[in-house]
Amino acid sequence: MIVRTGWLIAGLLLFGDGLLRADDLGGDDHWHQAAGPNGNWQTDGRAPLRWSVTREESIRWRTALPEAGMSNVTVWGDRLFVTTHVPIQTPEQKNAVTDIIGFCLDADTGKRLWQATLPGSVFISLAGGFTDGTVFAPITDGRHVWFFNRCGSMACFDFEGNQIWMREWTPRFKHNNRQAEPFLVGDTILYVEVANKEAGAKIQKWIAPGKKSAGTAVPAGVDEKDVWTYLHGIDKRTGKVLWREQVGTSVHNTPTVGLTAEGKWAVAHARGGPHGPLEKPFGQSLTSLAPGEAGKTLWSTELQGYDPSFACHWNDRYVFGFQKGNHLVMDASSGKLLRTQPLYDGATVWKFEPERGSWTKQTDVAVKAGKGHPNTNQANLAVGQWHWFLSHNVHYLGRVNVETGAVEYLELPAQLMPSPTSRQQDVLLWGKGNPNNRPTNASGFVVGDKGHNGTGWGHISAASPTLVGRYLFLPVVTGTVYVIDTQVEQLSPDALVAVNDLGPGGETWTLASLTYATGRLYAHTMKEIVCIEADDGSLGK
Repeated sequence: MIVRTGWLIAGLLLFGDGLLRADDLGGDDHWHQAAGPNGNWQTDGRAPLRWSVTREESIRWRTALPEAGMSNVTVWGDRLFVTTHVPIQTPEQKNAVTDIIGFCLDADTGKRLWQATLPGSVFISLAGGFTDGTVFAPITDGRHVWFFNRCGSMACFDFEGNQIWMREWTPRFKHNNRQAEPFLVGDTILYVEVANKEAGAKIQKWIAPGKKSAGTAVPAGVDEKDVWTYLHGIDKRTGKVLWREQVGTSVHNTPTVGLTAEGKWAVAHARGGPHGPLEKPFGQSLTSLAPGEAGKTLWSTELQGYDPSFACHWNDRYVFGFQKGNHLVMDASSGKLLRTQPLYDGATVWKFEPERGSWTKQTDVAVKAGKGHPNTNQANLAVGQWHWFLSHNVHYLGRVNVETGAVEYLELPAQLMPSPTSRQQDVLLWGKGNPNNRPTNASGFVVGDKGHNGTGWGHISAASPTLVGRYLFLPVVTGTVYVIDTQVEQLSPDALVAVNDLGPGGETWTLASLTYATGRLYAHTMKEIVCIEADDGSLGK
């Protein structure tokens, strides 16, 4: 590993040992990391509920970018930060990209202010359905911004684009998944990476584009735990590793930060999933982030067959998970498994009948919402007493009550084909998406896989939902965005507030969550950054 440290500005903005929260930031003009100002993809505010990029409805600006990327848009006041890959010249190059570009944009106009290149050491496919080098959102603290290249680097810049430090290493690529977004907690950046960089670099799934390696076994003479992936604590000011947790974190999982019942910061994370993760035993853990004990395991619960392809949402009472066809509730203090709730039996379902153009309600029914697990990877969010998720193999939005175990599903349209003239002429596809989805990058090359013939549900690392006020924003790869009222008494058709687009049907692709600041939503598609802004009459309550 290489750490290059340039000059450090005196007086870095310090926030002690806590997460940067909305109250600390002085308003709603910040979404400073992937998980937002409160670290849980949720914030107060009034966001636009209805828009159309295709028709330029409620769109403040659109800024074209030179290549595809999938990071969330990070916001601080009048600055935006986002990443893309370095432009490719031929379609064949999409299978072996390494370097990324970090951009700073003006939040009011979309104008590009400056950019910086971060090198990568291990190639990856551009705009894959699970990852590429740009999957992680930048982080900012108001004076500095940190960009992350999943292909093997991270770097710190000031707001004028001057490099403060750059850290480089060779990642362990056993398989390619999006998952663990970096977190900023106080002065520490949480990042999942292999422990022994030299040994881990020998574990590569591919030796050439389209050609698998001889195997991904642990190198001879290496302690297996040395090539596990772990959460590391990295000093935001220098790029130096401060600590790492003790039990491992598989790349299938999205760790999430929160407060314990004692008011201490901690992070929930897990091990497990397909493709033979090295980190064992499979299960769920809670690790302290408190001063003096950062990286200490608070508890670790073994769960055989665990597939933690989700965000580990939790509160001061419970930690939540999915296992096969069940929803799990664990005690946040001890890790004890409290409840295992079947998600496929005894559910209430609202199903749309396209032939009749109406809905039917079914109660106490069996629902095969998933194959190996019930959720589309990473598309889950715990809001109050309900844990919301996109189903895996049907176009159902699901929610389970974490106290009572009640399970509800609402069928959503598989894809929106927006009309160029009016919302009334929009076409909603049910059951199956458009068979001719062919999203292209800025050069006109067909890239992003898992979006050509699919709808962004199921076997894909999807965007996390975002909650603004009472409304849930659920984007899928086709650029279709569902807006859901989370305060409905029942998950019925009344919950579906709007179905919006991020671009023409069949031509749009995204894996980024929507982010929010100052009454605006920001989206990142394969071709552009979009600022969505509406008048007060179109804002959420």
